[in-house]
Amino acid sequence: MEDTMYGYIQESGQLVRDNVNKSLELTKSAVDKYCEKDFNRILIIASGSSYNGAFCSRFFMEKVLKIKVDIVTSFTFEYYENIYDEKTFVFGIGQSGRSVNTNDALDKARKNGLTAVGLTGNTESVMKDHVDTICNWGMGIEKIGFVTKGVATLTAFLNLFAIEAAKRKNIITNDEYNQFKEEMICTSYEMDKMVEVATKWYEDNEEELTDLKRVQIIGYGTCHGAALEGALKIAETTGHAATAYEMEEFLHGPAIETNPDRTVMIIDGKGKPSDRSMQIYEGVHKLTNRVFFITDREIDDKRVLTIKHNVPEYFNSLISCIPFQIISSKDRDKWTNPMDAARKEMNDMLGYKSPKTGKELGI
Repeated sequence: MEDTMYGYIQESGQLVRDNVNKSLELTKSAVDKYCEKDFNRILIIASGSSYNGAFCSRFFMEKVLKIKVDIVTSFTFEYYENIYDEKTFVFGIGQSGRSVNTNDALDKARKNGLTAVGLTGNTESVMKDHVDTICNWGMGIEKIGFVTKGVATLTAFLNLFAIEAAKRKNIITNDEYNQFKEEMICTSYEMDKMVEVATKWYEDNEEELTDLKRVQIIGYGTCHGAALEGALKIAETTGHAATAYEMEEFLHGPAIETNPDRTVMIIDGKGKPSDRSMQIYEGVHKLTNRVFFITDREIDDKRVLTIKHNVPEYFNSLISCIPFQIISSKDRDKWTNPMDAARKEMNDMLGYKSPKTGKELGI
């Protein structure tokens, strides 16, 4: 595939399949560390898309490992998080491995006696000096900072880590182990299908999806992670304001700002809340006609992206992130950020990432 956002999106399904097929090897060093002690909590430290990808996996990890999984931003952990002990297992996540906040947070974790595993796409980055062990989560090389396949493969890695660790600790049976992995393989093929369906959906709605103005994205469960990532992607690639809301929280204030100029995007992640997402889709039309819905329901509305699938709710974010990634990849080609040079100067001044050492691949 070509080194473009859209090319990377197209690669994501195959990468997930490859990683499922080598999951024992891919996750081994992280699983080895996890099985050294009887941990009672997993704490994930991450920022940006890494935070969102972790959120997409959080509830599945809890379901399989029968353990509390919390996610905290790197800055907050470094300065404010103080409730943990030696039974807290830490993942520090950063695709480039150069996030100063994340690496400082990992230093704090280790200083306080916590087991810290680094997940990255660049194992030769400086992150390796801040963790007990460092793992490449299997994303290949991604050279564009508006990451796409990195998010999908991170979510998949954390799911696979949970499956492999639960199997080793005899928390799940062989049948459950095989079932989860087969479901992930099936989901990866639905990812391929989603790229095709979402591309057609974008083309059918290109005028509106290029002129987004203000976007509100609504999700629930693991798909709240997809909503978070969708809002981040749209904001950073198109310059349009975008915010993610947990489904019911949208009604507790944010809906007040919704008006005919607003674009509202709703993710139907299946599961018990699915009917409620349909109710909200219908209700939001009282406020704006610019309502987009990602669902497996047949609805006669070109703004509705319908994809028939059997993906379980706990893996749904793997397909639900894709429409937002496609909007971002297509709209990015139409927009030049007038503040790009100033933003780069600001980032250099603030030093939020360590310089490259010259050994890293990708971003």
